[in-house]
Amino acid sequence: MKVLVVSVCLVLSFPAVVGSAAGALAAAPHTVSTETKTADFRWVPPDGYPNHFPFGQCTWWAAHNRLVTWNGNARDWLANAQARGVATTGLPSVGAIVVYRPGGTYSAYGHVAIVVAVAPTSYIVSEMNAPQWGKGTTRQIRWPDPEAAGFIPLQ
Repeated sequence: MKVLVVSVCLVLSFPAVVGSAAGALAAAPHTVSTETKTADFRWVPPDGYPNHFPFGQCTWWAAHNRLVTWNGNARDWLANAQARGVATTGLPSVGAIVVYRPGGTYSAYGHVAIVVAVAPTSYIVSEMNAPQWGKGTTRQIRWPDPEAAGFIPLQ
């Protein structure tokens, strides 16, 4: 009987325990290794920009490294930035946020990353949640890139 009572208590309290832990994780400050920042991120404060996006997601990483004044899923960032009066372009530049179209290689929510280098036939991005949640990585992408919806240049 004791085991049954303890089991029921654990089952009933599980959502509160998990929810509390998840909330604490989202609210806690996050230390990010500088080795994932391959370019000179001179525009970024030492601890990054504070933001409300969930840690581990691409939107958190982009907003950590750029001042983002809009909300929404990655797929909506071009329109949401434009609605705030922020310039957008079709060309990559160092420091720009690249917004990827949803679907294809990316999720239905889209994807965003920070451009850290540009060459005539490629560009390099710093990103999070691609391929691993919560880990910043870099990769080179061929240019032109049909999956890029556009760029939000550094102002």
